Amino acid sequence: MRNGGRSAWKMCRIAFFVMLLALASMSQTGRAQKSVPTTSVEQPVAQRNSAFPTAKPYTLPPDKLAQATALGRIRPAIHFGAEFWELAVLWLLLATGTATRLGQWAAARTARSWLQSAIFAALLTALVFVVADLPVAAIRHAFSLYYGISIESWPAWLADEAKTLGLIVLLETPLLMLVFGLMRWTWSRRRYWLWFAVAVVPIIVLGTFLLPSLIEPLFDTFEPLAKSHPTLVTELEQVVARTGTSIPPERMFLMKASEKSNGLNAYVTGIGTSKRIVVWDTTADRMPVDEILFTFGHESGHYVLNHIPKGLALGAAGIFVLFWAASRLAQGLVRRFGVSWRVYSVASLPGLAVLLLALAALQTITEPIGNALSRYAEHQADVYGQEAIHGIVPDPQKTAVASFNQLGAAYLDDPNPNPFIELWTYDHPSIQSRAIFAARYNPWAPGQKPQFFQK
Repeated sequence: MRNGGRSAWKMCRIAFFVMLLALASMSQTGRAQKSVPTTSVEQPVAQRNSAFPTAKPYTLPPDKLAQATALGRIRPAIHFGAEFWELAVLWLLLATGTATRLGQWAAARTARSWLQSAIFAALLTALVFVVADLPVAAIRHAFSLYYGISIESWPAWLADEAKTLGLIVLLETPLLMLVFGLMRWTWSRRRYWLWFAVAVVPIIVLGTFLLPSLIEPLFDTFEPLAKSHPTLVTELEQVVARTGTSIPPERMFLMKASEKSNGLNAYVTGIGTSKRIVVWDTTADRMPVDEILFTFGHESGHYVLNHIPKGLALGAAGIFVLFWAASRLAQGLVRRFGVSWRVYSVASLPGLAVLLLALAALQTITEPIGNALSRYAEHQADVYGQEAIHGIVPDPQKTAVASFNQLGAAYLDDPNPNPFIELWTYDHPSIQSRAIFAARYNPWAPGQKPQFFQK
């Protein structure tokens, strides 16, 4: 539901770096401010409802508008700065010979190649996180604290980052070891990228299944929503009944986000029997019930429309293309710069750093593709949510617009984002575009037709 704050999870970063690189961004609710171009649904509706007032429905008071405008410049700078800094760090590790010396050090510790790769992969992963990721995350957190979006203390934040580092090393080290082995084993070396993609797809599915129960609780506290908000659960069951979904109360969870954030959010996570809908306690406590019902309807849309399995399927297809392209790019980098880097083969320990550089570069270039897919899914969920609350709340249009205003105000989303920034970096429609669509969308008006429900 959310467009701002922490990504729903650092988890995608932790739970396998390939998920970030595989265009599977639809599997979680984004919490970093994103946006959308006009969709094929929005334009006809806008034309059919041209009598509706054209004033922008998402507005902020002057003081918050000034802050949101400032953040509208700061956030893209951090976003692109993070991507280019990661590329720079990986390049410098190679250009200065650090990656080669690290490989030599690992080789001097043991004669066993698998253990050499384990040592090198763990050190490389930790080094990239500490040098590339951590400083940018600290800058992002500092601005979040300054603008009152986050309330997480620096010691608590550092503890979360330490957990992140531990999980990244634990999860990415075996993956790097695997690709290293595939590049060297006779039967797989010619098409190591293919065999790696084959192995990674089930790992991603397993990771998505385990994410709600094993990873998320390491960072936040969860409890059944019925435990503290039984009346709200009763209200939400109206939406469950209308949508015909099988979302029992035991799959509705409350996340105690107020321990760290002033933001608002809800999201769907997991797959199969682990699938659940999570509502932040800030959302449950601060938003009116009608708006929570819309938020829940939006998340139910992800649930009903199978956005997680669809995202995984698209991500799986993207992985094969991405790894093939990364293998070719890495080979080209070694041919061009290998002598100066003292890296003579991708199938070497420092060659893993070359492969990571290629993956990072391709992820940066293909970012708009994954974001466009995510925006489409989020727009579908917005439509579904607004239709789902028809007949349950007095005015679905007004309720949806009010929800987006609350969401935007909580995260100081820019009401007038730069179109290029929207196109390239937003994995959700902008708050303004979502509010405009909601204000104009009334499929129960004469001559109109709902997309997901019967009139």
